[in-house]
Amino acid sequence: MRWLRGKLKILVLIIILVASTLVVNVSSKPNKQASDSPKPGIDFNGAHFNLNLIGKSKEMPGDYLDSDRHAMFVPLDTVEMFFTNPDDLESPVWEGVKIEITQGDEFFMLDGDATDGYGALQLGPGKYNVYIAVKAKSPKYEYPKTDITGWVQAFDNVGQLWYYIDVGDVTVSKGKNKWTDATDLLFVNTDEDTFDFLIGNEIDYITDHDLGMWVFDYMSGLDSWAPVDEEGNLIYDLSDLAYFWQFVNSGNKLIQVRFYPMN
Repeated sequence: MRWLRGKLKILVLIIILVASTLVVNVSSKPNKQASDSPKPGIDFNGAHFNLNLIGKSKEMPGDYLDSDRHAMFVPLDTVEMFFTNPDDLESPVWEGVKIEITQGDEFFMLDGDATDGYGALQLGPGKYNVYIAVKAKSPKYEYPKTDITGWVQAFDNVGQLWYYIDVGDVTVSKGKNKWTDATDLLFVNTDEDTFDFLIGNEIDYITDHDLGMWVFDYMSGLDSWAPVDEEGNLIYDLSDLAYFWQFVNSGNKLIQVRFYPMN
């Protein structure tokens, strides 16, 4: 029976060692998840609209218009790609492609193919925190990156001129779970407002980090704004306001954009 007691001791020891290994593995897993999962807001995995910008090396056919679509094709490389304002021959020449963004009753892919130089997305109602990450890159590019600049454009039918307001920009590249806060792309603060329309104490002006006013509220205000000089002459009469992203890509195959509703 002595040999049996010896085997039982060995078996108990093996069980203890296995159990200890399981405890270590289980306890270390949450720590790894916590360090690799940034949380832009209350819950990074909470409700959001996901947009995948998929890089293509050739022009795709069709517009890919769909209310349930969460992807837009973009050029893998925008080198030698430019766009202008078709209604103004004297407008600046922009590098990259134009992604126009509007806001309506629901998220809707208005034009899911920007490989031809133009894409369009409609956001749902509300205001959003925006985060961007590169999920895949092309191995053919040594230093792939993507630059996105947010622009507000407005037409002054008094001076017959187009105005362009740079409201923010981000540069993103591939990194392990590297999310970039791009919320500033969709807000206008007093420094960016070249018309001096904003004061900074508006009820819907977000003062935290001087984020500013939601871009579509800002454009709505400009549209109804009619400032005059001391003699009563109209200074600005802005119309045909629009918001777009100037998208410049160099080798990123998948860029993910997440829109999180603000409380």
